[in-house]
Amino acid sequence: MMDRTTNTTSERRTELLIFLLFLAIRGVFLVVTSNMGLELDRDNVRYDKQSTGILNGDFDLETQYFITAPFYPYTQALFKLLFGEYWTLALGAVQLLLCALTGVYLRRIALLLFDRRVALVATVLYAVFPLTLLWVGTRAQDMPFQIALIFALHALMKAVRADDLRRTLLAASLFAITFLIKSHILLFAPFIPLYWWLNMKATPTRRTLHIGVYVATCFVFTLPYGLYNLKKHDMYVISSTGQGGFFLVGHNDDVYRFIVDPPPLGSAEHRRIFNMQYRIMDDLADTLATLPHKQRQEVMLQAGIDWCRKHPSELAELSAYDLFYFLLPGVNPHHYTMMNWLAMLAISLPIYLLAYAGLIMALREGFRVHSWILGLLLSMVAFSVVFYVQNRFRTITLEPFYLIYAAFATVRLARRFGLAKRWPALIEPVKA
Repeated sequence: MMDRTTNTTSERRTELLIFLLFLAIRGVFLVVTSNMGLELDRDNVRYDKQSTGILNGDFDLETQYFITAPFYPYTQALFKLLFGEYWTLALGAVQLLLCALTGVYLRRIALLLFDRRVALVATVLYAVFPLTLLWVGTRAQDMPFQIALIFALHALMKAVRADDLRRTLLAASLFAITFLIKSHILLFAPFIPLYWWLNMKATPTRRTLHIGVYVATCFVFTLPYGLYNLKKHDMYVISSTGQGGFFLVGHNDDVYRFIVDPPPLGSAEHRRIFNMQYRIMDDLADTLATLPHKQRQEVMLQAGIDWCRKHPSELAELSAYDLFYFLLPGVNPHHYTMMNWLAMLAISLPIYLLAYAGLIMALREGFRVHSWILGLLLSMVAFSVVFYVQNRFRTITLEPFYLIYAAFATVRLARRFGLAKRWPALIEPVKA
């Protein structure tokens, strides 16, 4: 009992230090970059307008291409209601605290998957990896999504390891919040029952019960927004629409050029396409103006499919480029300055190589335990190739977990090349 109490106290102290370290690093980052004029997300304005609209009684989150996922606009509206003109400070403070807390939970995930050595390296990497810092101060959904996803995956792993319906309810609730922030994570949803079935040590009946409770809980979270849109737009919207809009965004003449042979960075043509002012939307404008949202999605989807049918060779080339840019570490070289691209490549390339090596080793040694990361990776490949490549989606969805597998590969390489002599703790792993 004494040892268990001592270990628990020591663990809580470690987690407190990690939280404070992450809080300090992210706080300093915000101070240092506050005068740099970084505008990382063009969605900030949209969320600001939508949350103000909610306060004024306009609950419709329809946009040109899709209906927005509801959680973040409504959360932003709540902060405006509670804190008035100081809402940005309050929202920023809460987001900063939650960002720091993810350091604790990413370490907990690493401990569930590996050992304390890997968890230590992963925590250090996550603390300072630039692409996990860039979105901390933005008032858009990217950082809230990453926060929620880390919490949701930790809860999922804990629930799968315990025959406890309360943990299952918590895991489902956190995942529902995650997909209500950004809907692309729903592509990962089919992998969750498989992961559960492979890893839960219980009878088939109990596993089925837990999976059923998980799915039912997620569905309950969709009811308010889903029923509102069913009445408003004749569509039950789980999180956001966009099956037509997103597909068209990724399949038209402008985006083909933007991906395959982009116009010069900073040119008017580059800005036009970057801001999604596609000529196909001008061509469809009169038709779309007369249609309700459901039919607009159908028209946009058909326009994207028509482009694919008329340009099979361009489609193959575009898909190959989409996959290439998904796999390429860092940022897209055509959309950032050469110095920014080289800096991000130099930082990200070793992480990516180590992450892929660690992922392969982990899957070979324990496919069931690590099947979740394969599902997450495949779902993002599907999004990037079937819809469109958007590397910030990859960054917020995959890269925190890549750091865990990069840490695993780093510890393995350190042992293999004799570096454990300088760092004796690497000789034998210590299980959490």
